[in-house]
Amino acid sequence: MRELMSPRLATGLLWLTTALMSTTVFAETPSLDDAVEAPVRACRASDTLRVPLGRSGVDLVPLFANGYALTTQDNSHFDREGLEVEFVAGQDLPAQVESFLRCETPILRATQGQLQLVAELTAQVPGSDMVAIYHHGWSSGADHLVARDGLVTPEDLSGKRIAIGAFSPQLDLLAHLEDSAQRQGLRDDAADWVSPELVFSEHAHGLYDDSPGARFFDDERIDAALMGWDDALVLTSGGERGTGAEGSVAGAHIPLSTRSASRVVSHAYVVRRDYLEANRDQVERFIAALFGAEEVVRERVATGVVDWDAVAEHVLGDAAETASAETLWSHVETVGLQGNVNWANPDHPRSFASINRELGRGLQSLGLISQPWSLEVAALDYGSIAEGIFDQRRVALPDFDQEEAARVIDQSRADGNLDERTVTRFTITFDPNQTGFPAAQYADDFDEVIGAATRYGGAVFTVEGHADPLKYLQRRHEGAGEEELRAIRQSTENLSLSRAREVRESLVAYADREGVMLDESQFVTEGRGLHEPATGLCDGDPCPPQTEAEWRSNMRVVVRAVRMEAESSAFSPPHEW
Repeated sequence: MRELMSPRLATGLLWLTTALMSTTVFAETPSLDDAVEAPVRACRASDTLRVPLGRSGVDLVPLFANGYALTTQDNSHFDREGLEVEFVAGQDLPAQVESFLRCETPILRATQGQLQLVAELTAQVPGSDMVAIYHHGWSSGADHLVARDGLVTPEDLSGKRIAIGAFSPQLDLLAHLEDSAQRQGLRDDAADWVSPELVFSEHAHGLYDDSPGARFFDDERIDAALMGWDDALVLTSGGERGTGAEGSVAGAHIPLSTRSASRVVSHAYVVRRDYLEANRDQVERFIAALFGAEEVVRERVATGVVDWDAVAEHVLGDAAETASAETLWSHVETVGLQGNVNWANPDHPRSFASINRELGRGLQSLGLISQPWSLEVAALDYGSIAEGIFDQRRVALPDFDQEEAARVIDQSRADGNLDERTVTRFTITFDPNQTGFPAAQYADDFDEVIGAATRYGGAVFTVEGHADPLKYLQRRHEGAGEEELRAIRQSTENLSLSRAREVRESLVAYADREGVMLDESQFVTEGRGLHEPATGLCDGDPCPPQTEAEWRSNMRVVVRAVRMEAESSAFSPPHEW
């Protein structure tokens, strides 16, 4: 496993890479079918369960369940379940799939985007069916899109050239970007999004050799690159904007990451169907041990009792990289028992099935798979498997400091970059003198906002009320004094704030009835009054509407998701429980 480098060493190696490479060779689209060479072998009962160990913070849980070792230690969670578990570390996705097909490791450890690639292969290979069994959780700041100066929003990446590691976990974030852009175009009746040109590198990590970070640094023809946090940190001078010094790229910044899109990159275990059928009790005891270990791990991280040396050794390949191991954990969110119950429920907004559909559409649109693949979740009774475990996570407590979030939003608006920080937005219109926003009328709008809120768990949602300027314009035309006009403006701000609060309350109530728990602290209400009319401004005042449609367009509530990538004081990630 390659070591993480200091910025100074990274700079030296990148200059060496530049000297040795006269041009960048753009890789063809990689295919698992070409990368994997393994016969399919039937799975049978086995006393030892061999499982891949990934390179993510979520892998702390299974490693802890095994006693911080690659083989099961006495009195570990797996041992207490009567299991012998052997972890296989350092495998990339093709190597994992080869072992999976041979049933040497009957469990596959991957993101759901990666599983879509695997399904494209296994659909052609009889006897290799996958069944999902366990949801580790989410990337919550581990995966980042780094772009050059001038590319300030995800929409700016239309038709641009993006580097990404072949078969890497960042494929999920890329698929999400593609699917969201396509859906936004349909919603806004626009067709101007062009899928990006993808440039695949051999490695997913590091700022040397053939990696997305090295390609982005070396070749200005690469407009953006998808990478992990450690690489993004160097290229953007600490996660802000690259200065061009110490291995950074001048102007490089992060327009999208899983810090805001914190319910997009989903880490999971799947098992060979024939292995599950032959070893169901063993698999259920494996899951039970993970549930128990996940609860203890969260407590031990909070109290500082974790063997980070062992985590660094087995997950990163270097026992000295303890700080990097701790950072891996800080950039994920594990979900435990209730999270798995939600994930297995096809009606939940972020279920295994709904995420597959979303990422499958994106990967198909990018030409990486032929169709979205509907994979199966095993029929497991998680409540019975986790008998005796009480999931105590603080699901209903706020993660956002609303005052700080509102301050950040106000500052962004004053600086003129609020639109740049907006990752998606929705408009909800209302009628003159309307009171209330009934679900029967606004269900489609509410469903769109709820879907976005469940994807962008690390973004703040502003609920902005906007008012009809007609009365103000009429009184100004009739020669009303400044005091009266100020009073009208204040009245419209009060009314628009009231509308925004009504939408927020109706939205939360609707979500509750649909069985979706929204974090109310994530939604900040604002009364914008006449400041941003849909008809635009004319000499500082709202432009008079020329048609009834223009008049009605001003009576609206705009809901926007605002990324908080660098605003740690506004957001307390759930891994800090």
